[in-house]
Amino acid sequence: MNSGQRLARFAPGAVVGLLWGIFLLLLESLVGAATLLRAVLDATTRILPVGLFGWLLGRAESAAKPLAVVGTLAMFTLVAGVLTLVLRERARTWLLGALALVLWSGTVWVAYKYGEALTTALFVASSSTFFLVGGLWIVSAEAQPSSRTRRRLLRTFLGAGLVLGLATAGRFLTGLWARSRAPRAVDERGLSPAITPLADFYVVSKNVADPEVDLARWRLRVIGRVRRPLELELAALRARPAVRMVSTLECISNDVWGPYISTGEWIGLRLRDLLLEAEPVDPLVDVVLRAADEYSDSIPFSVALDPAVLLAYGLNGESLPREHGFPLRLVVPGIYGMKNVKWITEIELVDFDYLGYWQQRGWSDSAIVQIHSRIDTPRGGSVLTVGQEVLVGGIAFAGTRGIQRVEVSVDGGATWRPAELESPLSPYSWVRWWITWRPDQEGRARLVVRAWDGDGRLQEERERPPLPDGATGWHRITVDVRART
Repeated sequence: MNSGQRLARFAPGAVVGLLWGIFLLLLESLVGAATLLRAVLDATTRILPVGLFGWLLGRAESAAKPLAVVGTLAMFTLVAGVLTLVLRERARTWLLGALALVLWSGTVWVAYKYGEALTTALFVASSSTFFLVGGLWIVSAEAQPSSRTRRRLLRTFLGAGLVLGLATAGRFLTGLWARSRAPRAVDERGLSPAITPLADFYVVSKNVADPEVDLARWRLRVIGRVRRPLELELAALRARPAVRMVSTLECISNDVWGPYISTGEWIGLRLRDLLLEAEPVDPLVDVVLRAADEYSDSIPFSVALDPAVLLAYGLNGESLPREHGFPLRLVVPGIYGMKNVKWITEIELVDFDYLGYWQQRGWSDSAIVQIHSRIDTPRGGSVLTVGQEVLVGGIAFAGTRGIQRVEVSVDGGATWRPAELESPLSPYSWVRWWITWRPDQEGRARLVVRAWDGDGRLQEERERPPLPDGATGWHRITVDVRART
């Protein structure tokens, strides 16, 4: 078989594999069903070495999840194309039968493992297996000598399917990339608003498609080392005394200049009240929180008893949006967002140190936020005018430790000026800071910011990527100063 013949056999199978991957993508996003696509993506985060995973995440940033999906679709395409190459007429029945059995049973296991009902798991397994195996059967059969009309008809259908599939995948991936980006809201002075508008609040999750929780069936269970296990509806939680708290949330993958940090006013109930009502039984180490998307993480029991730790059902005066964890999420001031579990369905008290989804993949278990300061205005690359006053400002955050002071340099760190600090909205929110600066000479100017937390510790100057404990470093930007025209 020459290269042209091999390509002719490979291409139809590759198209079927790509369309199968897109079909799984649609099942994930439209139906909310767990598929092998999710299993492959989860397995990839486990298999990749921690250093390589951190490097890829740092390079891709908001494009990381779309690129991971593209990589998985490419793998499906390659595998299906190779299968078509090796399928021979006599062995086709046995090979495709074995593939169907393995694929069907594996898909049932994946779907059921991720919390689907058995009937849904069977539907997902049967439909996706039929789609792939049936497609491979047709293209491998048509690859054999047959009439020119049949081959032309097959190519037409595959070509139309490829165009439609790529358009569907492109639209989905564009939306996924847009959701992965965090828009940076600013006020009239160019500073981040004290409270981040809901539309601009950053969103991060491990999912291709976030769960859509059926409130009629949803219950919160409190189990484990307790004398009185609880099972509560959302209405019962909302009927309890409500607590409002302004708190800043930051993703552990956020760079020092990054947008994955927001401040909101949360409303909910204290976690400690629920735990004490369940009557905890010593010894206790962690409180484990499990979510509707099979995500899980934990916080120490001692932290869970802090009155500032909330089970939130509202954000900025509205019911908690789906992307932020409807109907219930955890809010723990001072630790990174990955431990602020969304879509909570179960709380378990345990007597061991529980490692959650991202801890199993090498990220920090304590996840205490680093000292963070950022220049919001002016933006890097801005053109300023000699002698014209400009506001230099941004935000600083150090979790529950607060911010003691912020300093700014306009000469690359040779000299420093103290910044004016706005009173924070709560002990758990970021601080906005600013100085006024009048450039007095042309050329490039290097602006740098650094902060001290409430314990008097200086923000670490050394630049370090987010994995595993959160990014460190001083934010530096360059602006261009020109003479008046």
